[in-house]
Amino acid sequence: MWLIRGDKQYITFIDPKGIRNLKGLFDPKIQLSQTIKSIEYNLSQQHDSIVLNSFIIAGTPFNDVSHWGDRDDFEQYNVFFQNEDKGYIGKIFNKIMEADFID
Repeated sequence: MWLIRGDKQYITFIDPKGIRNLKGLFDPKIQLSQTIKSIEYNLSQQHDSIVLNSFIIAGTPFNDVSHWGDRDDFEQYNVFFQNEDKGYIGKIFNKIMEADFID
């Protein structure tokens, strides 16, 4: 998803997927929400108006992966559960626009 607001461009990768077969919260697909910020930092050296984010919309029920952590742990890595987090779309937009409130 690509949003433009004022001078900023928000480029967001949203991946709907099952996560049951991943290797926990430290799987590279889940960690992309963190590593993409390194890419954003490197990019900001030339284009400081670009904000990068990534999210996973999990089709897997939370109970199937709850042994990896609690819901806050998953949200820290931008993983939302499609069938259980009814407000996940609003949470995604809030996280995307966080940079405006920090600047």
